[in-house]
Amino acid sequence: MNIRILRPSIGRATLIGSALAVSVSLLSAVGLASHAFDGAPTERDPSPIAYEDDEEGSLSALTAFSATASQLHGSIDTVAYQQAYRGTTYDKEAYVYVPDTYSPDSPANIVYLTHGWQGSAEGLAEGIAPVIDRLTDSGQLSPTLVVFATYYPDRSFATDDYEDDYELNRFFATTEIDTVIDRVESTYTTFAHGDTSDQSLQDSRTHRAFGGFSMGATTTWDVFSMRPQYFYGYMPMAGESWIGRETDADIDQIAHLIAAGAERADYGAQDFRILASVGSDDPALWDMSPQLEQLQLDYPDLMTPGSLQLWIDEGEDHSMASIQNQVAHDLPRLLPQA
Repeated sequence: MNIRILRPSIGRATLIGSALAVSVSLLSAVGLASHAFDGAPTERDPSPIAYEDDEEGSLSALTAFSATASQLHGSIDTVAYQQAYRGTTYDKEAYVYVPDTYSPDSPANIVYLTHGWQGSAEGLAEGIAPVIDRLTDSGQLSPTLVVFATYYPDRSFATDDYEDDYELNRFFATTEIDTVIDRVESTYTTFAHGDTSDQSLQDSRTHRAFGGFSMGATTTWDVFSMRPQYFYGYMPMAGESWIGRETDADIDQIAHLIAAGAERADYGAQDFRILASVGSDDPALWDMSPQLEQLQLDYPDLMTPGSLQLWIDEGEDHSMASIQNQVAHDLPRLLPQA
């Protein structure tokens, strides 16, 4: 396997921050969010994590990540694939963290992650791979492949307006994810055992998860609504659902649309796990909390404390440091141990 030297989208951050964090039941979390409303900022849209695209910054970032990659016990592979979008076929790459505990002879859990507005698969991998490596090395995480993918067809789609992303989020959740799964799980040994047929993916869903940060979290909610037959675990970090946005759906309608896929599949609370998370100082908290509360109120038998949880990263905002904390807290609990 190749160790890919990746270009990060941010400066290097502490692998797992020492910020205090609190784990609360969902209703308690909503109470905390309500308290936070008293000091709500006037601008609630989170800023993107900066993407370094200039030549000098890229060289510096490559040097920095080279040092980080050389210290990983696992490796990062590059998986190339093609994706058609609006009549054009794009050459794309996803990055796969492969733990040193992985063996082609034994199936591994698999988690798909995607970034937020103006982010990149490379940047997310650079920030998160060391955290996953440490979780694996410490025995907190069973053999787990982690796929870092981008919903941008190419960098020209990363505009100055984050609302432009949602069409791409929806496309990734409903179409491109199938391409990525087929390419990755026909290459690595997961519980699908190389068979990426619809039935095989459904049969192996308890060992597959999807997550994302910010607009990647918005993608995650769409995956839960529209592709629940393929995934058991969901890790939306610092982002609410935008489903129903095009029709100005109210909060009850949004809750119905989010839960629709699980209801169609006749799933119970034991058939999925949503581990939502956000920093206490992140503006996304104000958007996530009402939706999560409504889901529990409208679907108490489906959205139970076991199937839907919110973890608040105390003192952190919309940052890579908080992503690292959220992944460290939630990833070991997202799927059954392989």
